[in-house]
Amino acid sequence: MSRNSHGVVAAGHPATAEAGALTLQAGGNAVDAAIAAITTSFIAEPVLTAAGGGGFMLVADSASRAILYDGFARMPFGKALTGIQPELKAVPIDFGDTIQTFHIGQASVGTPSLLAMLFHAHKVHGKLPLSEVLAPGLDAARSGIRLNQLQASFIKLLTPILTDTDACRALHKPMRGGESSEALWREGESFRNPDLANTLEMLTIEGIDEMYHGDLAREIVKSCSPYGLLGMEDLRAQQVFERKPLNIELLGGTLLTNPPPSSGGLLIGFAASMLDHLYRNHETSGLPWPVLVAEGLRAASLLRREGFDSRIHDAEIAQQMFEPEHIEKAAARIRARLLGIGDEQAKEPDNRHGSTTHISVIDKDGLAVSMTSSNGEGSGIVVPGTGIHLNNMLGEEDINPLGFHALPGGATLSSMMAPSIFLEHDKPALVLGSGGSNRLRGAILQSLLRHRLLGQDIESAVHAPRLHNEGDQLDIEPEFLNDHERELLMRLGWKLRDWRKQSVYFGGVHAITRSPAGNLHGCGDPRRGGAIAFA
Repeated sequence: MSRNSHGVVAAGHPATAEAGALTLQAGGNAVDAAIAAITTSFIAEPVLTAAGGGGFMLVADSASRAILYDGFARMPFGKALTGIQPELKAVPIDFGDTIQTFHIGQASVGTPSLLAMLFHAHKVHGKLPLSEVLAPGLDAARSGIRLNQLQASFIKLLTPILTDTDACRALHKPMRGGESSEALWREGESFRNPDLANTLEMLTIEGIDEMYHGDLAREIVKSCSPYGLLGMEDLRAQQVFERKPLNIELLGGTLLTNPPPSSGGLLIGFAASMLDHLYRNHETSGLPWPVLVAEGLRAASLLRREGFDSRIHDAEIAQQMFEPEHIEKAAARIRARLLGIGDEQAKEPDNRHGSTTHISVIDKDGLAVSMTSSNGEGSGIVVPGTGIHLNNMLGEEDINPLGFHALPGGATLSSMMAPSIFLEHDKPALVLGSGGSNRLRGAILQSLLRHRLLGQDIESAVHAPRLHNEGDQLDIEPEFLNDHERELLMRLGWKLRDWRKQSVYFGGVHAITRSPAGNLHGCGDPRRGGAIAFA
């Protein structure tokens, strides 16, 4: 959808997008709108993000200035007390076609840095008073937002986690008929969290330091004791890091995305650079698009198998990844496979739920924000009286590929989250990102390439069917392949698994484009309940 307007917000729920748009209408900028949207999403998308989680915010303007705010979880400095085993509980979740085990409990909690990031970004960029920016989120927390089918299905799916402790059970089980119900919140009911509203209001008045240095910090630590690792030292440490975005020249412009120590942006940039190179190369110019995409995704997965994760904190990894020799070596591997040479396996950790949400914003001045956040599946620990459900980032296999609790204290966990902005003539022309664990990488890549390489409008690029690779298996949404393409992929050794309809499994890209004349187009991904709102 497109419109001449004062700005647009694309997000994972209509209420989330509308909160951002109303903030733009009130005179706020894109950063104000993103903060209003994300705090509203705590209620509209309650198991995809939360005040006890983490995230990233990428900000870029029309004057070639860009910065990435890293508010993701970090490994605690603390160690388990002598004689006490850290609490990392395995919880199986039944997806119908498979059962996957997640890990929750006190020792699954990493630093809850998301709110620190939001407050810091507002201090640097905000235009409206913070109380006005947070007002939509506070109102949502007190009044509630009606759960749609998708969000209710997430709550039902994660019932074993959301009922693991009394405090978490109380937050996710409403009062019905004046009495506490055994059933969790259901579709059509208004999820609310008045304790969180009170907490956010208190932080607005007293300052964010209360959450990391004051009584609230002590309550957070108490909730993670004695079987966890999080301590006051972790909360008093630096919560937000300002990073230079990864800057990649490709596709006729510049891709800005999440830099190391996160891995998603690197892998997207690597695959996009390689596919851009292959697509324009005469040797592969006639190769069908689905085959190129499948091989590009596989090449990125191979990097993870070959020690990429263990090197993600190396200072030189980004430079090494984009050296022409490295890109050409990866392209040569694909050419060799097309000739029937090579059979490396490309398996990596999976998370079928992908508890992540994304918000894209562009305001009337061309200021762009791409923000992705997550609470994992939640640790099952709600800090009493605060409404804050703490994350389980230390129990997520995909972001702990070296093993649980393997990183040194203070180290940033490496996330797949990759909020991205594409610049054309040094101005934001495309803002996008996605939820979906390791599938978000492929969702962003395919939407970006369809729009910039194939020339599709952003709605077509986001709505188009996708594929995702797991080892030698290729998951495929309907209408992606013709018979010739299917035969080529099988000859390359792919095992094809067809999906009957498009699914939340394949990510949720929420994207906005801005033309040189300032016209805005937005698209929310229907796979994850996406919506747009114009100011």
